[in-house]
Amino acid sequence: MPRRVTPQDMMTSEEISNTQFNFQQKKNSESTKLLTTPSIRSGGIGRSSSSFNSEAMSDDDPDYTGLSSGAGFSNSSEYCSSSFESVLKFKVQNHEKDTNSINQSKANWISNEEKENEACIGDTEPEYEFAVFAPDKIDNSKGSIPKVFPIVATEGDESQSDYIVHSSETSTPQPRPPKDFVCPITSQLFSDPVTLETGQTYERKAIQEWLAHGNHTCPITRQKLEKIALPQTNYLLKRLIAAWKEENPEIAVDFSNSETSIPNFSNSETSIPNRPLASSTDLPDIGSDAQSSPDYSETQTSSQNIQFGNGSNEPIPSTKVVTSESMTSELRPIILCLCTSEDLQECESAILTISRIWQKSKADPSIQNHLNKPAVINGLVEILSNSIIPRVLRAALYILSELVVADRMVTQTLTRVDSDLKVLVSLLKKGLWEAAVLIYQLKPSFSSLASLDLIPVLVELLTDGKEKELECEFQMQLKPKEVAIVLLERILANGNENYRCANARDIISMNGIPALLKILESKDLEERYYSISILSSCVHADGSCRNLIANRAEMAPVLELLRTGSDRDRITAINFISELVRLNRRTFNEQVLRIIKDQDTFSTMHMLLVHLQMPSMEQRSVVASLLLQLDLLEEPRKMSIYREEALDALVEGLKSEEFIVSQVSAAETIVALQGRFSLSGKPLTEALLLKSAGLDESYKELMRAKQDLDQSEESLEVLEEEETAAKDWERRVASVLVTYEFGLMFEALGECLESKSVQLARPSLVAATWLTHMLTIVPDTGVRGAARQCLLGRFVTVLKSHKKLEDRALAALGLRAFIYDSEGLEELEQHANDIFNPLWELKKVSSAATDILRALANHPSANISELWKYEELSLKDTSINGELNSLVHAADRIFSGHSDGTLKVWDCKKRILHLIQEVREHTKSVTSLAVSSSRENLYSGSHDKTIRVWAIGKVKIHCIQVHEVKDHVQALNVSTSLACFISQGVGIKIYDWNGSSKTINSSKNARCLAIAEGKVYYGCSDSTIQEINLESGKSTNIQSGVRKLLGKANPVYALQVYGGLLYVACYPVDGVAVKVWNLSTMSVVGTLSSSLDVRSMVVTNDFLYLGSKFGTIEVWLRDRLMKVGTLHTRGGNSKLVSLAVHGDGELLFSASVDGRIEAWALV
Repeated sequence: MPRRVTPQDMMTSEEISNTQFNFQQKKNSESTKLLTTPSIRSGGIGRSSSSFNSEAMSDDDPDYTGLSSGAGFSNSSEYCSSSFESVLKFKVQNHEKDTNSINQSKANWISNEEKENEACIGDTEPEYEFAVFAPDKIDNSKGSIPKVFPIVATEGDESQSDYIVHSSETSTPQPRPPKDFVCPITSQLFSDPVTLETGQTYERKAIQEWLAHGNHTCPITRQKLEKIALPQTNYLLKRLIAAWKEENPEIAVDFSNSETSIPNFSNSETSIPNRPLASSTDLPDIGSDAQSSPDYSETQTSSQNIQFGNGSNEPIPSTKVVTSESMTSELRPIILCLCTSEDLQECESAILTISRIWQKSKADPSIQNHLNKPAVINGLVEILSNSIIPRVLRAALYILSELVVADRMVTQTLTRVDSDLKVLVSLLKKGLWEAAVLIYQLKPSFSSLASLDLIPVLVELLTDGKEKELECEFQMQLKPKEVAIVLLERILANGNENYRCANARDIISMNGIPALLKILESKDLEERYYSISILSSCVHADGSCRNLIANRAEMAPVLELLRTGSDRDRITAINFISELVRLNRRTFNEQVLRIIKDQDTFSTMHMLLVHLQMPSMEQRSVVASLLLQLDLLEEPRKMSIYREEALDALVEGLKSEEFIVSQVSAAETIVALQGRFSLSGKPLTEALLLKSAGLDESYKELMRAKQDLDQSEESLEVLEEEETAAKDWERRVASVLVTYEFGLMFEALGECLESKSVQLARPSLVAATWLTHMLTIVPDTGVRGAARQCLLGRFVTVLKSHKKLEDRALAALGLRAFIYDSEGLEELEQHANDIFNPLWELKKVSSAATDILRALANHPSANISELWKYEELSLKDTSINGELNSLVHAADRIFSGHSDGTLKVWDCKKRILHLIQEVREHTKSVTSLAVSSSRENLYSGSHDKTIRVWAIGKVKIHCIQVHEVKDHVQALNVSTSLACFISQGVGIKIYDWNGSSKTINSSKNARCLAIAEGKVYYGCSDSTIQEINLESGKSTNIQSGVRKLLGKANPVYALQVYGGLLYVACYPVDGVAVKVWNLSTMSVVGTLSSSLDVRSMVVTNDFLYLGSKFGTIEVWLRDRLMKVGTLHTRGGNSKLVSLAVHGDGELLFSASVDGRIEAWALV
């Protein structure tokens, strides 16, 4: 519905002047009051109810200002406008009224409103009062009437019938704002006013709270609300309040409080969300050309009775001279129509005519003064909210864009109401790309941009191959694509890390990279900068797009930006290039570097060298890395000024203790120089070092964390080429780094290793380990001594004190580099006591730790007895169950077999034996125990002629199978398909798990046996040692029996197979207690010189443990066959029938025939 207008709105300039003169003739000082109608119809296109009270229009200063209905004004369609007869009813006291002027104005109005006058509500006519000003307060020289803000007066409330009168000379501020501007609930100025169907206006948050608590009536009228969804913001009222606040800042402060508490209306917790703007959801898709909608001329109705200008929208010939005065006079009725007309087509026609006049005026200031008024801006925005004709919408955007450029106050007017920006965003999302220009010109805050979800539509704009430019008559000063990339960069440059990365990934997923690469080739340096900045953000968020960018990007524009751009441009270009050379193919990286260098070698290298002296300390490391990589494309042995300056910058960065960020950047740069990267662009240096240290699982986990998911199937030849290129680059870079200033890089990294900052110490450890590790690969130039002096002690500290497994493995890998140097090994031996335990624990997973331990043990001056020491942990007496026959270890538990048929389970996790289970299912002595290779099953052999299979649970065991073997079982050994044991008779029993059995070599009296790789090895009473192939049945004699005097032989008591070697223990002859046989050659490769009468034996990766007939245990190094210690059991001279170990010898358990179980720990 249209807004109602006052007489001044329809008066000509001459009539207004006459009225002003008549008012000035009145000398009476008493003024009258204007009573506003209780209910006025909705005004304007898509607006809340309002009464348009335009100020007087003069040739010099026309001003068109709308007035909101405020609180108490109805928005219901059941009401209509009151007639002009009622509007012009005056109550005059003590002065004479000039009826001629008033009647003339009345006649002009009534001629257009006769039908409206007949639709008055009620039988009685409401009274109105007008504010009449004292003649001496009117500035007649300016020909203007002071601005009036009438206040609604209620009956019996004289306190509310005040006026605030503003003139160029006199201002009389009042202590309270107009009642229309104040929320009746919060008693504060409206911030977001909404007018209900009852005509009452409230603050949105206040009425939301009212409704949320279960109230469904109007707070003032108590009428039941048919609709609980709130309408749009009464932004016309909001504009008026904003204007009033500018005029009355002191009063506004007292009545403006965004934190005003809202009354608690009830206990209801129901909440109703705000209704979205109608324009955001109701607009059709207007992104296509004008042909997609009916031509505007076809939408015109014959009833249109207003003609603008010459009555045609056709362009005026260039030969026609249009003066400022004629255009101004032509513009007035058009603006009036835009602000007052109820006909959408009239307003659309007005927009087109205004745009034509603006173009012809060539931004004439007088025309601008007519258009930059809030009422006109408001009308333009409402057209954007309601029109569906692309040409009209583009014209409105064009006018607003031009006005924003010409007058910053227009920007303030547009940004006062949040819904205006939402209207523009809605149009943009509908495909009207020109809306992006106005959004950019309004300079919304980052928070506003972030809330509008602009990323998809901006990317769509950039990727649109047929950009929808303005029609020829509406050429905006900026192009949509130009502002779209600026808005994108602004969004990506703000917010937290997660927000920025999420937005960048959205750009990638919407295929925005090709469009950005196209913009990169623009001649405009600013556009290049924004494109590079966004591309860098994309690479940072998802490094997998790096290959796409590297393959398609033209490097010439980037290098030109580096050479000719500002400092900001250069920094962005350098960061972009440094990201591009982190490809997961070394050959690709070198191709990119070669392209960069070949563009203009001297210019690029020289610019980097100059820039190396200018940026921040953090940036210097990035520049130094690029400069060094470009220089190393040539002969690495030839020192150059570029290389020297780059290396000096890296060292200086590491030594900048006052700038820890610079130190971190320098350390990370050195790590990245290794040259291998994941698909996401992250350095693989640490992962590869951990792999070299033997931590395969950590390597795989780290590779997964770095998202190295490149599954491309390359030929073997290509992979070999890549590996060769990577190794060659690594050698070149490492050689340059370690030899610089005779190991100065080691000194700097050593100092960083002592930093308390984990952020610095971690990359420094990786860099130091890598360079130290490379000392064994690159030619020796005499810098190993410098590396040893700077880093060996610090590696030892890391190995002893760091809890993280990966840190200790890196330190061990660094220390391993020194064992190949005699001086380094001697210095390392000085720390042997400190590093032995950490290395021993680390050797379970790290081959580097094992290598160091072996090197220390094999060193002639090493004190072996000081390195390996055992302490007794506990002793358990099980003699109540008879003799103890067997002991095995599995799943952090010890299992013991006893002569009374008992089987016991002991927990050893906490290094103290704790009995957790005792079972007795065998009827006779449990003679032997064995564990399956999967460590899931336990097998027990007994004199009751059975073999029982036990499932090893998380805590206890339970029997799952019983095999009747018809023979006493001793020395039980098992495989997946069969069991081997010794019976009381002669020969070896082979029992198939399916139930069949056989005896082999029945002529021999076997004493011990072992199964390995499908073969059975056994030792006999006559010292014979034989091998039997279970598949073929073939027997091989390893050692023939030897008879002694009186027919007494030397029996073999213990036998173990480990690592392709056979260890055989027998009665010592000529001081030899154990012989070591190589199974592939069947020859003796070693002996253990001892007088010990060995009855039990266990072999681990590092040690041999020998249990004697008289309760003594000897510990030997397996590799060197060197004795390192002797343990004495508490059982005195009791025979040790069985030994078991946990891990690789960290815990040792012994079983004596008298029922004692003892435990020792390596310290």
